[in-house]
Amino acid sequence: MRRHSRSTSVGGVPDTDLEKSNESVGHTIDVKKGKGYTIKEYLIDYTANSNLHGLKYIGEKERTPVEKFFWFFMFTCCVILCAGLIRKVWIKWNESPVIVSFAENSTPVWQIPYPAVTVCFETKALQTRFNFTKYFHLYNNNATYMKLTEEERFMYEDVTLVCDDHLAPARGRKFSSGNATVENLRQVSPNITEFFFGCKWKDIPKDSCSDLFTPILTEDGICYTFNTMGADQLFRMENLHKEYKYLDRINSSQSWTLEDGYPPSTPLETYPHRGSGYGAKAGLTFLLQTKEIDLDYLCKGPVQGFKILLHNPAELPRLSQQYFRSPLSQEVVVAVRPKMMTTSDGLKPYNPTVRQCYFPSERYLRYYKVYTQANCEIECLTNFTYVRCGCVHFGMPHGPNMTVCNAGSVACIKQAQMELVTVEVQSGLDKKLDENDTSGELRAVASKCKCLPACTSIEYEAETSQADFDWKALYTAFNLTIGDDILDQKLARVMIFFKEAQFITSRRSELYGQTDFLANCGGLLGLFMGFSILSVVEIIYFLTLRICCIIRRKRNSKKHETEDKYGGIISSPKPTKFKH
Repeated sequence: MRRHSRSTSVGGVPDTDLEKSNESVGHTIDVKKGKGYTIKEYLIDYTANSNLHGLKYIGEKERTPVEKFFWFFMFTCCVILCAGLIRKVWIKWNESPVIVSFAENSTPVWQIPYPAVTVCFETKALQTRFNFTKYFHLYNNNATYMKLTEEERFMYEDVTLVCDDHLAPARGRKFSSGNATVENLRQVSPNITEFFFGCKWKDIPKDSCSDLFTPILTEDGICYTFNTMGADQLFRMENLHKEYKYLDRINSSQSWTLEDGYPPSTPLETYPHRGSGYGAKAGLTFLLQTKEIDLDYLCKGPVQGFKILLHNPAELPRLSQQYFRSPLSQEVVVAVRPKMMTTSDGLKPYNPTVRQCYFPSERYLRYYKVYTQANCEIECLTNFTYVRCGCVHFGMPHGPNMTVCNAGSVACIKQAQMELVTVEVQSGLDKKLDENDTSGELRAVASKCKCLPACTSIEYEAETSQADFDWKALYTAFNLTIGDDILDQKLARVMIFFKEAQFITSRRSELYGQTDFLANCGGLLGLFMGFSILSVVEIIYFLTLRICCIIRRKRNSKKHETEDKYGGIISSPKPTKFKH
């Protein structure tokens, strides 16, 4: 009796034929569903295996549509909130990555140079050599103007360049020879022996103050400076004019640089001079002198005495902008507190406008070898004044092809200084310019300024106190006779020293480094989404290697299906054997 197999269907069709029929139907369904079905299955595969929080609930087939929508909504909200917080971190890192803090250790004063001290006399022309008040009235009176010689007119016009701006005559020369102007000022200014009565450095008297001070040409005329770098170290001599010198001192053995300071092997006595302690006995003391008959109360107004500026040895002083006074018959005690700013090397990759400073190799100055904010501002003012007025002030470092201004151009020089400060905010600047000038040229010059501080900078804050200095009473106390030649002598004493032996340095450093930024972003991503570096690897895997493997597997599957379909036809049948 033959037993029926379970593989036979009710209709008498064998299961093998049914399976073939189902395969053909399934193949037809895959063709109809196409790529959309493949992408959907691929996304379900990713969500089921991803380690990101919430995604597996979206891809599970057992979940209801409500549950899937809930988890999709929550996941989207987390992504948006996390992206917003990361954006804030990015803005903070990108716009304000620099923090200024105090250094961990204090800096001794012997590691920095003693401040450069520049002194100017308020009386620009000694009345015994050139009576400025007298010639002021003669020059401005039409009846006596024509009686003045050309030499007298030129001398008066040259002196007005260092007096108050309103005294410069508009009908004076607009241009002049810089060498002739400087030579006239030297003739009427006091020399160093007439300027100084005595000097002491570190409580050691000097035979002559010329051992410490040297003449320097500034916007305020002929002054005297102490501890300023040599001309060959301060200026790019090859780019300057050759008519006259700004600084007489030449010191090629200078060992200090603003960026690196003093080398470790530098001795205590070097140049620029370095501080060796604090207090009056470790500082600079000098007596200034003049005579009552030489005082002029018109050129610089009713206040007489001396202007003093403490500045970086690598800077050209601008006593027309900032200074403190040393009045006549007064002693001024100056306690100096250094302010030093350094910058970490980690900020070098940042844009200078972001870190708000320039490293030495980032900003080139045409006339200065050392970049400082003050040097940059003077050079910028020189270029701007030349474009605005067609000439420059004799006290501004300039090139050989630039014309020097004189009294007739003082009003233009003053206007150029004001315009340079406000050029970025003045919308109507072009309306105020002369017809020969264009706002485009001026704006182009001003846009190149951007005189940010140097990444390593030193400033000196002065705390002053003063008292009467009655030298005649001292002579009387010692029973010394006051001669007629010194009876109208006016003296002033100045003492300058470091207030403390150490000071705290400020330092620019990274507020958010790359590691900090990555840690902040990783913390937010991990908090909201469970995101990690392996999540990135996982996404890359599903977008590259996983797709390639699936495509390869499908190609192999199609190849096997083709071989199975045509295998019986291609293979040769076996021959039939007959028995005889």
